Amino acid sequence: MLLHHWRILLPLITTDLRVSAFSFSTTARASRGKFECQFPKHHPLRASTKQISEQTSSSSQSEEQRISVHETIEKLTRHPAVYWDETTTFSSLHNKKLKMRHIDLFAETSDEDYRLFNGFARAVAQAGRVARKEVFETWASALHIHSGFLLGEGGTRRVCDVAAGHGLLAWALLILDDAESKSCEGEGCRPLTVLCLDVVMPRNAELIQVAMLECFPHLESRFDYVEGRLEQLIPHPSCLLASVHACGPLSDVLVATSASSGVPLAVVPCCHSRKRKVLEPVASPFAWDLYDEIMSEDGSMPDLADRLDHARVTALRNSGMVTEEEFLPTLFTDKNRLILARVPDDGSFLSSKPRGQAKMKKPKRLRGKGSMPPLDESTSTKSINPNAKYLKGFSVPCEDSETRRALVSRQAGREAADSRKAMMHNRNHSASPRLNMSLWLPENEGALSEEALADLINSRHDGVAVEVSKVGEIYTNSEGRRSQSYRFEYVSSEGGKSILKFDDAKRLHRELYELVPKAFIGAECR
Repeated sequence: MLLHHWRILLPLITTDLRVSAFSFSTTARASRGKFECQFPKHHPLRASTKQISEQTSSSSQSEEQRISVHETIEKLTRHPAVYWDETTTFSSLHNKKLKMRHIDLFAETSDEDYRLFNGFARAVAQAGRVARKEVFETWASALHIHSGFLLGEGGTRRVCDVAAGHGLLAWALLILDDAESKSCEGEGCRPLTVLCLDVVMPRNAELIQVAMLECFPHLESRFDYVEGRLEQLIPHPSCLLASVHACGPLSDVLVATSASSGVPLAVVPCCHSRKRKVLEPVASPFAWDLYDEIMSEDGSMPDLADRLDHARVTALRNSGMVTEEEFLPTLFTDKNRLILARVPDDGSFLSSKPRGQAKMKKPKRLRGKGSMPPLDESTSTKSINPNAKYLKGFSVPCEDSETRRALVSRQAGREAADSRKAMMHNRNHSASPRLNMSLWLPENEGALSEEALADLINSRHDGVAVEVSKVGEIYTNSEGRRSQSYRFEYVSSEGGKSILKFDDAKRLHRELYELVPKAFIGAECR
């Protein structure tokens, strides 16, 4: 029995000693003006460290801000929710979802480092849909991104969360910026706006949005979630592209876009793959030699993640972007590298040729599956093919301007997404299906007017409005019988973003074939 108790207590005593030693070590080094982590590389309580490129001297982020972010994240590893009781560790509960019963762990506090995070976590717990590791790793990423891009005069005021999933990163950045903007005065203090993009807007994202707005109702106008594909997103230098756990080639697409177009980037890569079929079409030409070496090497590659991330960082640096690397605590996630890239303040960004000895790869095609459109919106929308995967002419602009933000707001939400899906099933992706009908005219041709034909449907079906117009001239056959073609445009009269499906329009059109001969004596459908 005594041996059993020691088996339980010994790991807890060891953990407490490690936490105390870590706190002493980091406090001592922070007091000397330099924050360092002395734990081994794979220790679960390893705090954030920074690998800074040779361009970092031009960074607008002060040393005090960097130290503050590191200390806040280190403190987050000792949050009351990390160790729930004497027998349960955080790592054993990684994928367990936060529920209402866990809200007490995130009580309101005067501790500034915990206050905002606890409010964020309480809203997530109310939704009850997110694993606790995702909450901690997202907040740690948001702290770095907020400090690196959003703070200070001239900071980025627009963020696009690519492959957003639950949209947690966007909400975390909004909450951090909202707290900062309360102390900001003057005309230049414009609030942050965020855009979430994913192929499918999950139901959980909607539940989290409801929970967040219950706690932070004033943020509603700053948040948009658009259901769309990466190929339909138009990047812009005024908008930060961000993604936490950008799986596989998505990280390389974002890196290549940032390197070639000077778009600021914050990405946590995940699910590394070196398959040539997957990697070659999206590899950045600014580090093609490194990418090619990774794809060509035979045998296993235990250090694939490090080498592939090194190629990504090299591509950004060779293009002239100021590039930094952060490491989130491995207590929260093993895929913990955060790559940050921004355009240098001195305007020395080079997008036409690579630096150093890197080889430029000649692109095989302008755009392909999984790539992002060029900055010229007029060109990119034309290259989106009207097939099952793309909505003809539909694009999501990232540009931080009033007109573009208003356009994205109209595209956001479940109703707009469902309407676009309905349009994709319509002929030519039309919002209002158009069908033709040719009629033999009755002797009293004046009775068969466009208004009378439209009234056959409008008077029988609520929520549908039909607009009728003539097509071509009257045709007369050899027997002297006359016919006229009409075009029927079926429109949803419910207003808003509702779209009438093509199948529903065909059903109404068949009904019209039966109604016309009865309503107009002598008329006949050809």
